[in-house]
Amino acid sequence: MEQQLERPRQKSKNLTLILLNVCVGQFIVGLDQRALVVALPTLTHSFQTNLTTIQWVLLIYDLILIGLVITVGRLGDLFGRRRIYTGGFLLFILGSALCGISRSPAQLILFRAVEAIGGSMIVANGRAIVSALLPSTQRGRALGFVSMAFHIGFLTGPTLGGFLIDTIGWRWIFYVNVPAGIWGSYLAWRVMEESRKDQKAVSIDFTGALLLLLTNSLFIYTMNQLPHLDWSHPTVLGTLALSGVALELFIFAELRARSPILSFSLFRNRLFSAAILSLFVISSTQSAINFLMPFYLQNVMGFSPFKMGWIIIANSAVIIMVAPIAGWLSDRLGSRLLCTVGSGLIVLSQFFIASLSLNSSVPRIILPLVLSGLGWAIFNSPNQSAILGSVPIDKVGTASGMTVTAARTGGAMGVGLSTTLFTYGLTALGSTPAQIESPESWSASREIFIGSFSHTVQIVNLFTLLSVFFSAVRGARKD
Repeated sequence: MEQQLERPRQKSKNLTLILLNVCVGQFIVGLDQRALVVALPTLTHSFQTNLTTIQWVLLIYDLILIGLVITVGRLGDLFGRRRIYTGGFLLFILGSALCGISRSPAQLILFRAVEAIGGSMIVANGRAIVSALLPSTQRGRALGFVSMAFHIGFLTGPTLGGFLIDTIGWRWIFYVNVPAGIWGSYLAWRVMEESRKDQKAVSIDFTGALLLLLTNSLFIYTMNQLPHLDWSHPTVLGTLALSGVALELFIFAELRARSPILSFSLFRNRLFSAAILSLFVISSTQSAINFLMPFYLQNVMGFSPFKMGWIIIANSAVIIMVAPIAGWLSDRLGSRLLCTVGSGLIVLSQFFIASLSLNSSVPRIILPLVLSGLGWAIFNSPNQSAILGSVPIDKVGTASGMTVTAARTGGAMGVGLSTTLFTYGLTALGSTPAQIESPESWSASREIFIGSFSHTVQIVNLFTLLSVFFSAVRGARKD
C-alpha cells in the first residue's frame, strides 16, 4: 500500500522538477538574449570594430534559432525529446563558453551560432516536454509558468548585463550561462523519461530542413535590413525573392517527403491554424509598438534611458504576474474566451497608445503599457496550450517550434511594417530625408513625430483586430 502511494508522489515530484527544469531553460535563453543587447557598445570598443559588424552577434542568433526551431522540434518528436533537449543544453553551454573566450568579432559571431543551435533545441523541446507529460487539466498553468520564466529572464537581462559589464567584464554575460546550463542538462537527463523508446530507423528530411532554414533566415534578414534600407533596395528585393523561392521549394519537398519536417495536415485543424495565425498577428503588432515606443519616450518626451527603461518594463512586470493565472484559467475555460479577451485588451491598449500626446503624463503613458501586458498574458499562455494540445503527441515538438517561428517571424514583420509606415508618415508631414535619418533631430519637430506615430499605431491596431477575429472563430478546445 505504501509503495502504491509512493509512486504517485514520486511522479508528482518528477513532474515538478521537469517543469522547473524547463523554466530554467527558458530563463537562461531569455536572459542571454537580452543581456547581450546592452553589451553592443562595449563589444564595438573592445574589438575595435563598427556597430554594423557587431550587430551580427545578435542577428546570427535570431537567424539560426528561427530557421532551426521547427526542425529541432521535429527531431525531438522522431528521436526522443529528452535526448534533443539535453543536447541543447550542452551545445548552449559550449557556445557560451566559447563566446566568453572569443578574441575577434568573427569568433564571437561563429560561437553565437553554436549557442543559437542549442537555444533552439531548448526552446522547441522544452514546451513540447511540458505539453506531452502534463495532463490537459494542468497544461495551461504549466505553460504560464514557462512564459513567466522567459519574461523574468527577458526582464533581468539588461540589468544583469549592465552590472556584469561594469564590474567584471562583458565575457561574464556568457560565463554565467555555464553553471545554470550544466545543472539544467544534468537534471533533464536524470528526471525525464525518453519520449521515444523504440529504436526503429527513421528517415530525416534533410532537404526540408535546409529549405526551411533558408526560407526563415532569408526572410528574417530581409525584415532586419528594412529599417535601414528602402523596400526598393536590391538587397531587400533580392533576399525577399530568394526567401519566396525557398518557401515554394520547401512546400514542394514537404508534400513528397516520407517524414516531413512540417506536416501540413496540422493546418487542417481549425483550432491549430487559428491559434497560430492569431499569434503571428499579435506578435507583429506588439513588436511594431515596442519598436516605436522608445523613440517616443526618449527622442520626443526627453526621458533619460534609465527612466524610459522603468516605464517600458511595466509591460513585462504584468506578464510575469498574470501569465500563470491565465494558464490556470485556460485549463478550466479553454482558450477561445481568454484569447479573444486578451487580444481585445491589446487593441484597447494600442488605441490609448495612439492617442498619446506631447503633454502626456507618466501614469498616462504607463497605463496602456500595463493594459497591453495584461492582454498579452491573458492571450499567450492559453494560446500556447491550445496549439500544443490540438496536435497528436508525436507532432507536439513540431507545433512547439511553430509557435516560436510564428512569434519571431511576426515580430520581424511588425518592425519592418512599422518602420515603413512611420517613415512614410514623417515624409508626408514634411520631414526631410536628413531629419528622418536622424532621430536626435525629432525633438525639434515634435508635432510631426507625434502625428506620424499616432497614424502608424492606428494602422497597426487595425491588423490587431485580425487576432481578435482568429481567436473568436477558433472553435472548441481539443485535448
